[in-house]
Amino acid sequence: MQTKIWAIVKELELEITLVKNLEDLKQITAKYMSKSSVFNSLKDEVKITTDVNRKKELGQLITLYSSSISNILNAKKEQLENHFDLEEKENELLLEHKVHLNKKEGTLHPFMKISNKVAEYFADHNFKFAYGVEIEEEKFNFDILNVQEGHSVRNPKDTFYLQNKKVLRTHATNVTARELSKDMHEADSFYTIGTVFRNDDDDATHSFQFNQIDFFSVSKDSSIATLKFIIDGLVKHLFGEEIKTRYRLSYFPFTEPSFEVDMSCMSCHGKGCSVCKETGFIEVLGCGMINPKVIKNANQKSDLYGFAAGIGLERVAMLKWKVNDIRNFYINDIKFLKGIN
Repeated sequence: MQTKIWAIVKELELEITLVKNLEDLKQITAKYMSKSSVFNSLKDEVKITTDVNRKKELGQLITLYSSSISNILNAKKEQLENHFDLEEKENELLLEHKVHLNKKEGTLHPFMKISNKVAEYFADHNFKFAYGVEIEEEKFNFDILNVQEGHSVRNPKDTFYLQNKKVLRTHATNVTARELSKDMHEADSFYTIGTVFRNDDDDATHSFQFNQIDFFSVSKDSSIATLKFIIDGLVKHLFGEEIKTRYRLSYFPFTEPSFEVDMSCMSCHGKGCSVCKETGFIEVLGCGMINPKVIKNANQKSDLYGFAAGIGLERVAMLKWKVNDIRNFYINDIKFLKGIN
């Protein structure tokens, strides 16, 4: 269904370019939000279904459809309402200095483009989107994920602590902890995209606030082979079919075994250059099989296995468009944004 929704969104993006006035916009709005639309068929299904998990899934789909369609329609409405042509204004002060407005429509921010590609990929592989909170309990941010007392990430120098044992989440893996703590099916797969926070200084490669793509899958027969299949496919989907990956053993508290994943350098195509420090590869994400301690901490069955991975959205954008300073994505420099779209 997610794939169908994204197809509808793309159809609307094409149709909306032909809308020239508010009356046309009303007709388009009626088409995509009418009783015969996917939106209302999903709402009707919610009313009649009794399965709790299906209701939750439908609620997520309704939110995805509603927010995606509404954002496009509202943006077009604002554009039409604010549109005016100074050449037609009978303003004596402007008659000698007519201004021609740039009528080119805007484009999606690089982060939204990547988010959309990630959503398409995981929808094709039957992963469900999971929402997560940014103000999180230590239980879900640390304890369940086997991040024990004394670990460096729990130090106030690295984490923003709030009252009542709550923190600004340090990673989107808190969603994994929350979903694992629920009643799960024998096989479940989720992904999330969201903002995380670290007590860090802003510079060219760091920020106190950034975004992560996090995903996990559990079943009774999860394996490293499946993990590599999903990650290799995601990397190729984001960067290109010619990209190669390699896996290096690493350590993360919530996975065992753990791996760092490198991808072949897009600048030299794996031959070695200054960008990849002559190695031919660039580090891109971390992953591994879910640590049995995490499964136990989440009160799940001991025969349940899974894998998990996380990648920085900014990291993807910087590699994809060869950006050297992460701050460029936040300062709204129109020249920069046009240069990478």
